[in-house]
This record gives sequence, C-alpha cells and structure tokens, in this order.
Amino acid sequence: MHPSTSPRSLDLPALSAAERLFIWGFRAKARSGGAVPTAADIQEVYDHFRVGDAVASLESIIEIFACTAHTAIEVHCPTCPRVSDGEREILHAIAAAQQDRIDIARERFESWLPPVGADWALAPVRGLATIFRMAGLILPDRQVRSFDHDRTMAMKSWLVGSPTLH
Repeated sequence: MHPSTSPRSLDLPALSAAERLFIWGFRAKARSGGAVPTAADIQEVYDHFRVGDAVASLESIIEIFACTAHTAIEVHCPTCPRVSDGEREILHAIAAAQQDRIDIARERFESWLPPVGADWALAPVRGLATIFRMAGLILPDRQVRSFDHDRTMAMKSWLVGSPTLH
C-alpha cells in the first residue's frame, strides 16, 4: 500500500494495545482471502486478548462496508507500520462508541456509508466496542481537530480591528 502523506498520520507502534489489536483485526478481515493471517489466526489472537466474540462484529462491519460503501476506505496490510486517515477515523468511531457517543460514531461512518449503512453498522460497532471495553481494552479518544476548525477558532479570538483580518 501507499504510505500516508497526511501530516496527521500515525505510526502503528505509537498506538495503544487496544488500537493495534483492532487495526490488525480490521485489516486482516478486510483483506481476507490471503494466506496469512487466516480466519483461525484472527480468532486465536482475539481469543488470546479475551475479545474473541468481537470477531463476529468485525466481520459484520467489514460486510457492511463491502455491500454499502459509497466511498472507499484506505486499508493497509496487517503488517504495515502506518495508519491511514480512514483507519484513524474508524478508531475514532469505535472509541466514541465505547464512550456511548453513538452520534459521533454514526457521523464517522457516514463518511463512507449511506445513512442506512451507517445505521446498520452501529449494532456491530457497539458490540465490538463493548466487548473490548469489558476486556479492559479501552480505545483512547484521539480526535484531532481539523485545520478548518483550528482556523475558525483562531479567527474567533482575533480582535475586530486586527490587521491580520482581510
């Protein structure tokens, strides 16, 4: 895959264990059909971390993307050290679901899915988020403010007579 050129890109080693586990599983399931990792490998790893039941939710999320996505999501191979912008956004959606902020999770999924697809995705997303939380695998909220948001906030703090406003 192509390395991400986004200045906000993350490296996989910088993520928490919960984030790395989710991303690895998401990538592996999204690219199923390859020789490694197999479905049994994914199940074994998730079982090891006491989240084996989350594999069904992960499969459902992938299936919803495959059947309803209107926009492609960049998914790297399971061993790639870089995290794509799309993968980062999915992490944010799962973290939001863990905190019962379903509106944010749904909004993130609407980046790729039509409204009905985003609605369908909520049940498996909530299931996966709950299973991870119950196993102590908490996804941190890594919401990065967008450039436009930062710019808007900075403009609001300027004085009306500021020479920097045009």
